[in-house]
Amino acid sequence: MTAVLERRARDLDRLTDQRWDLLVVGGGIVGVGAALDAALRGLRVALIERDDIASGTSSRSSKLIHGGLRYLEHLHFGLVRQALDERSRLLRLAPHLVRLEAFLVPIYGNPLQVPYIGAGMVLYGLLGAARDGGWPRVMGARRALEHAPSLRPDGLRGAFVYTDGVEDDARLALTVARTAQSAGALVLTRVEALAPEAFESRPVAACDRLSGTALEIRTDAVLDATGASRPDPGVLPSRGAHILVPRERISSRHGLTIRVPGRVIFVIPWKRHWIIGTTDVPHDGDTARPAATATEVDYLIEHANAALSADLTRADVVATYAGVRPLAVNAGERPFESSHASREHRVLRSGRVTQVRGGKYTTYRLIARDAVNAAVGRRADVTRDHRLLGAADGDERRRVADDVARRGVDPELAIGLAERHGTLAGEVAAYAAAWGLLSPLGESHYLEGEVAWAVEKEMAFSLDDVLARRTRLALEGADHGASVAGRVAEIMGGLLGWSTQAQRDGVKEFRISSTAEYGVPA
Repeated sequence: MTAVLERRARDLDRLTDQRWDLLVVGGGIVGVGAALDAALRGLRVALIERDDIASGTSSRSSKLIHGGLRYLEHLHFGLVRQALDERSRLLRLAPHLVRLEAFLVPIYGNPLQVPYIGAGMVLYGLLGAARDGGWPRVMGARRALEHAPSLRPDGLRGAFVYTDGVEDDARLALTVARTAQSAGALVLTRVEALAPEAFESRPVAACDRLSGTALEIRTDAVLDATGASRPDPGVLPSRGAHILVPRERISSRHGLTIRVPGRVIFVIPWKRHWIIGTTDVPHDGDTARPAATATEVDYLIEHANAALSADLTRADVVATYAGVRPLAVNAGERPFESSHASREHRVLRSGRVTQVRGGKYTTYRLIARDAVNAAVGRRADVTRDHRLLGAADGDERRRVADDVARRGVDPELAIGLAERHGTLAGEVAAYAAAWGLLSPLGESHYLEGEVAWAVEKEMAFSLDDVLARRTRLALEGADHGASVAGRVAEIMGGLLGWSTQAQRDGVKEFRISSTAEYGVPA
């Protein structure tokens, strides 16, 4: 047994030997947020996740930490203010993973839209948006085209510019989980609670999915943070699909917010691509590995092209992905359109089980706080000023990147390492050097050493864990990471005891699954 697996075996023993104050089920952003919250309160808390941290919706978001400008049209002022407060907080607590970007809202058609949208922009600033990114501003059509040459000029009345937060969602969730570990929480992936209806049972029955071993977990309280992963009359599963196109295909200094009937489409600057999304349709069926449909891809291309002269086609789409939102509704309620359902969260407690429904990624900290408050019956707000592991502002990241570059890492790769790992980038580089893994992973902007680090320090147990979430290569290239999958399997195999045949099987399985999840549907 390798050192990594020996450590995991000890953690499994701890999971079953100890009695816990709180067991969190689900390793999405709300679950890991709750684990951090509970650990900082001094509670004995364990988190189990049947797959990987953020393997569901929490790695498949629009990559925005945003106030929800469009929710003003539905008069959800409290939600917008709350989200803007949390956006401001996350810019302080995780500045290496959350940054502000400018977004341009082009105005076409009726000139009366200009004062109408302008009033909304002023209100958005008053509710808190101006605190970090300054006040939204208006510009004429000519200046808007200077800022975003790809906009269609015909009928363009002008534009508004505002700021919003952009993130790496998978790494943010992982960082919250690792921060929880550093505060004393036990976090275990590939451990599945066997049945939600058994959460009330004492002890909770679970299974280690790596070995098949049955487990029994003794706990005083259970927090169900499984989202839309199981049928629930109080949850409306809503699928949001996205496409990625290369940066050079759209000429714009800013992200874009394009108004379409009933909603908006975002064109989001993310790494070396634009993310275009999202759809909002009811989702039926399995929620574990959703994929964008051909209809959704065509919908996003059509509406992007309505405002852009880029004339995008399917051939421009590098990757697609989809996530399922667990929208909170009253039992039996099904809005005509899922986009009309509230993004506010609900926390319900029955016996010793507390359940979370709905909510926005941006407000995960508040959702986690409210859930732990309900679970333990004590109100507290312990995470509001607790910086996440590796938190580094711009100056700190530059210093760290310079230090990493002095170790012989290409300066561009060093900057990327600091953006992903913050103040821990130096440790990652030193670790990579010790293993002789300072070379780039294939032709990517990641280091080979980050693969080993993901296994040793970040709970990665599969190629998908590394290529889809620890790195984002599944989204960043048309091959979805297939070209480096063999090398990743070789590095992981040495740490996890995989045979040569197991490595080959893992690569084959990944290539099939990544094409199904992230490819362009026919």
